[in-house]
Amino acid sequence: MQAKKYEAPAAAAALEILEFMAGNPGVWGPTELARRLNLSPNLVFRVLAELQERGYVGRTSSGQYELTAGLFSLGMKLQNNFDLRKQARPFLEELSAELRETSQIQIPAGPRMLQLDSVPPTAEYYLSVTPGIRLYWHGNAFGKAVLAFLEESEIDAILSVPLPRLTPHTIVDPEVIRSELAEIRSSHCSEEFDEYVLGSYCVGSPVFDAAGHPVAGIGITGLSSRLNREELPRIRDHVKACARRISASIGFKQSFEGKQS
Repeated sequence: MQAKKYEAPAAAAALEILEFMAGNPGVWGPTELARRLNLSPNLVFRVLAELQERGYVGRTSSGQYELTAGLFSLGMKLQNNFDLRKQARPFLEELSAELRETSQIQIPAGPRMLQLDSVPPTAEYYLSVTPGIRLYWHGNAFGKAVLAFLEESEIDAILSVPLPRLTPHTIVDPEVIRSELAEIRSSHCSEEFDEYVLGSYCVGSPVFDAAGHPVAGIGITGLSSRLNREELPRIRDHVKACARRISASIGFKQSFEGKQS
């Protein structure tokens, strides 16, 4: 048996404990958990204390532990992401067919955006984007589409860290980016040309959930060599229409154009 390259005993113990408690509902004492899982009692105590601190287990008056709704909530967040991917897919397929470029959807994932899905066009060559990768908010049309509609404190947090210059064209000045975000709030359209990868362009628009929160950026990515800039107005219209339809499909009922922040 090949030895593991990396070991994280505390992380492994936490997963074992959570999996055991999920499969065996009820309350469990630390000593019994240690015996059942063949773990050090001291390690089990420390792991349970951390899980309790983070809201995944609760401690009863008798000193035993049980799972809370925290783990369910975490799973529901993941489920919501998968639901959004499934809901958006037919609209992205239509957008890709209309514009003959790669369509994609990205969602916020802490300090980066997460590529949730990508639909290639029926073309001989195109720009491919791999689902699952994480991308910076800046220099990214889809990240900017979401960033423009976040709370000011969230924008401050994202722009307060050093922003890497991904290409010679990447905008890294926070004040310049803020001006761009103001334009996006007005137009509901974000763009980038050679900012993230040389030779590429993106046109994006935000997706809002039923509560009016920005939950994704969608749009197209293409090779600069294929872009006819006279077509940009038509491209923007198609991308914004796609974002409106996805937003409506997940319960957003406000006026898309009237959504300013």
